[in-house]
Amino acid sequence: MNNKEVFRIKNFISKESSKILSDWILNNSNKSFFKDANMRGNRKTTRYSTDEDFTYPNESLEIRKKIIDKFNLQENEKHAIYPPFKNGILASYAEDNDTCYLHKDPRHFDNHHTIHCNLKLNNTEGGDVLVEDKTYSVEKGDLWMYPVSEINHGTNLLTSDNRLIWVYSFCLYANR
Repeated sequence: MNNKEVFRIKNFISKESSKILSDWILNNSNKSFFKDANMRGNRKTTRYSTDEDFTYPNESLEIRKKIIDKFNLQENEKHAIYPPFKNGILASYAEDNDTCYLHKDPRHFDNHHTIHCNLKLNNTEGGDVLVEDKTYSVEKGDLWMYPVSEINHGTNLLTSDNRLIWVYSFCLYANR
């Protein structure tokens, strides 16, 4: 993967998995561990939660394993490690009129790039992925990934009721 590329896999997860993850977000998005995403939009995420009283569904851990196996992301200091938030996973709930400004995510560790493997859980109007100067329309069940610490990314205006995203984050050794 080069630094400006978005890698996509259609239908990476099943409808059943998508429903489990979607239901978890919808059933929990009003709880205290969903915090403002700080993206100047109308979005909440589990990324900033310090609340250890919540657990992700087992399905999310099984999907993380599928991603690790598919992309050879086994955790070790010279390969891939999780960023410093719960399990390197976050759930995102965006409401109508959400948008996200172009930004780069931090490198959580020296000599490591941060990548996100994102799963879209519902089809939406708007809320498309922006990476540098390109717009990507992603559908329910699709996985898309890119080095979020290296390229500007965001989303355009969401005009649907909501957008549900599950994010798996990894910090990859830069000299890999």
